Amino acid sequence: PSPSLLQTLTPLLKTTCITVTAAVALFFARFYQKPALAALATPIVETATRESMVSLEEQEKTLVQKLGKTPNDVETLRSLMEVRIKLKKLQQAIDVIERLIRLEPQDPEWPMLRAQIHSYAGNFELAKKEFEEILAKDPDRVEAFHGLVMAYSDSGQKLKELEKRIEGAMEKCKKEKKNRDFRDFKLLIAQIRVIEGRHSEALKVYEGLVKEEPKDFRPYLCMGIIYTLLKKKAEAEKQFEKFRKLVPKNHPYREYFVDNMIATRLFAEKAEREGAVKR
Repeated sequence: PSPSLLQTLTPLLKTTCITVTAAVALFFARFYQKPALAALATPIVETATRESMVSLEEQEKTLVQKLGKTPNDVETLRSLMEVRIKLKKLQQAIDVIERLIRLEPQDPEWPMLRAQIHSYAGNFELAKKEFEEILAKDPDRVEAFHGLVMAYSDSGQKLKELEKRIEGAMEKCKKEKKNRDFRDFKLLIAQIRVIEGRHSEALKVYEGLVKEEPKDFRPYLCMGIIYTLLKKKAEAEKQFEKFRKLVPKNHPYREYFVDNMIATRLFAEKAEREGAVKR
């Protein structure tokens, strides 16, 4: 599948710092080269209308009928999976992914996608097991570590031991000069700092990333969201403006974070309210 599918299946509003979590997940640079499935994020930005739900159900019916004639058509299966995710039929979407795994056993993205959906659905133990299986085959897979961070955080587990493993993977990437992975791991460390409520430390990590690569739009978005959480609206807007200038026009999440910056602020405000309740 398109790697960009993975970025859309991270829960957007399930923990206090989820806006930054979403930003990190959505903007691993390698993921925006192809159109993404905006399945699980769309309802947060705008409520699906009754008409659109009916349309999706009609699409689902058509795709199921098509698969009756060509049951192993990968593109049709993928389309059915996307529609079912949009309809929040997550278990049925997973059933389709299982079929895709059987058809394309060498494709590493399908197991990742399955784990992401399990995490989104709240099946944290199963999701963690699947992420660990991915890491057993690919020990430096940033997205799998990110999935574990999400699952640990959402299930109330401490991140200390997991962070040690992430630091070990970072050292390996540094030695092997895997600069892109190393940078993505830094984004993940910053995300953990936000989860822990250590916003100033997270900002320092993002500022360091900006110094290293000023044209990377991801840290600006994350900083903008943190400043919104801290009620520093002027500084937040500065960061959002930098992000808007740098994010590629073809990025699958541009419409959510650029064309609708109100939604981004709502993410932060909701996270702040959830944090106040937890405190």
